[in-house]
Amino acid sequence: MTSKPDFLKTVAILLCITPVTAIALTSSVTFYTSSTQVPEGSSVAINQPLTIESGNSKVYMQRGQAMSRIEHTYEPYCYFATKRPKAEMKITATLQPTAFTVVKEYRRRDQTASLPYDVATSVSIGVSIGSGTWLARAEGGPQNLNYYMKLSNDSQSPVTALVCGVYAQPDERGIPTIDEIRAAVGSLATITIAD
Repeated sequence: MTSKPDFLKTVAILLCITPVTAIALTSSVTFYTSSTQVPEGSSVAINQPLTIESGNSKVYMQRGQAMSRIEHTYEPYCYFATKRPKAEMKITATLQPTAFTVVKEYRRRDQTASLPYDVATSVSIGVSIGSGTWLARAEGGPQNLNYYMKLSNDSQSPVTALVCGVYAQPDERGIPTIDEIRAAVGSLATITIAD
């Protein structure tokens, strides 16, 4: 029979090992393809001040409203991506009305798959990461179908891109259409297609 101190020691060891065996490796697969939703040379304008909450580097837009996160999972959304120094992430920021030129555009779809990781198979991490890439590509399921518009202007704006996307099955739909993009941003931003 085990003594009480040995039993408690065993329980403590099991409690420490359990979180280690629950760790999961995550693999993300990204596919790049060209597209011409909003061609280079088009313009994007922020029409009114947009607030970026502290801790964020994006301001999301959906149904013509600004928000700190996507609220309607399966509906098209857009966000202005920014470069914010880590020190500035602790405070809210405001994007002022300004115009940008689209200098590059592409679409990307991301899917993430998790693989269980336990101590017994930690030696095969390299194999697991490789199969994780395969798993994410072959598994199917909803993906973030994103359309990126890299932006540039002459001001010191921290905005780097307007990204519009939808979380959906890629075999059921593609990236948001220009009409869906305009509905997502509403009157907050204007997209003018280059001739």
